[in-house]
Amino acid sequence: MARPLAERPAGQYLRATPDAATAPAEITVVVPTYNERANIDELVDRIRAGLAGLRWEIVIVDDNSPDGTGHYARKLHARDSRVRVIRRIGRRGLSSACIEGMLASSATYVAVIDADLQHDPALLRDMLEILRGGSAELVCASRYIAGGSIGDWAEDRAAASSLATWAARTMTAVELSDPMSGYFAVRRDVVDHIAPALSGVGFKILLDLVLAAGSGLRVAEIPLSFETRVHGDSKLSPRVIWDYVMMLAEHRSGGAVHANRLSTFVMAAAGLLTNLFALWLLHDLYGLGSAVAETIAAIAGCAAVYAANEMLAYGRRGAWRWYLGLLPFLASCAAGIVCNVLLASALAANGIDWLLAACSGAVLGMVWNNGAVGRHGWSVQR
Repeated sequence: MARPLAERPAGQYLRATPDAATAPAEITVVVPTYNERANIDELVDRIRAGLAGLRWEIVIVDDNSPDGTGHYARKLHARDSRVRVIRRIGRRGLSSACIEGMLASSATYVAVIDADLQHDPALLRDMLEILRGGSAELVCASRYIAGGSIGDWAEDRAAASSLATWAARTMTAVELSDPMSGYFAVRRDVVDHIAPALSGVGFKILLDLVLAAGSGLRVAEIPLSFETRVHGDSKLSPRVIWDYVMMLAEHRSGGAVHANRLSTFVMAAAGLLTNLFALWLLHDLYGLGSAVAETIAAIAGCAAVYAANEMLAYGRRGAWRWYLGLLPFLASCAAGIVCNVLLASALAANGIDWLLAACSGAVLGMVWNNGAVGRHGWSVQR
């Protein structure tokens, strides 16, 4: 007769040993995607071949790609349950996508690889072997050690990469030849430990990890020959450069200055300086009346904020989209412009120096305009 449930040894029904098909993954390969549908099939096939015989899974983190990358990747799950998809709505960015994918893993190790087929998935096995050996907690695929290369990059891009790499290496507490690499593997418990200190800003998740981990992180490198992108477009843009600088600034300050707040401050300062320069030009140099000069200057300041946010939030949009968005944005700023002019005029009429009066009005206008940025759905950080 079967014993009552309360009398059975604890865990009796938790001892089933999974077969190879359902065994938990030893390594999770995180693939952040945005408009990479044409590359997904080949990438999954190459990862499957590179990790043949091992326990693995792929987590595709898609930022709601307009080309349907996430929807298409879900179909792969029906053919291979080791392919999972996280679809993100209302948030974008490679670093934050990688963090979300890594934290969704229960594997012992996690790897990050780009979806553009410029990273060779065959290296995943070598990375895993090094991590298993215990000599390193993070393994980076480097373009700048013997056997590695940057491929067929143009001279200007190669120079920009070298400059960014130099800047990153001056800040890292561990010796890495390629802290800008987007291809690496790491122990998941390391990610769990340092996750609260990650900025999640921009595209350089490896650099974010290394800066957050500090000097105690044990690292290794293997050579990577960068391959040529066949499908899709490069994500390099002014936004990428801006995010990189903001992330370095956040880590340099020890987290005291958040990248989002710093970006907001810089955008507001750009608008304020444009406003004051235009006012000086129109009022002092060309002799326009205060009210007229202040109105035009305030509009110029708003346009500067709009232009900066358009460039950083959207990158290379068509010119017609830029102009179509400008007028609605200025309309959103109308109340701020009116408050700017009224305050500056009132202060000047009461004997306040025109520059101080103009600054007071411009600051009030910028506070309103910062709200206009939010109303238009911009997010300088992705």
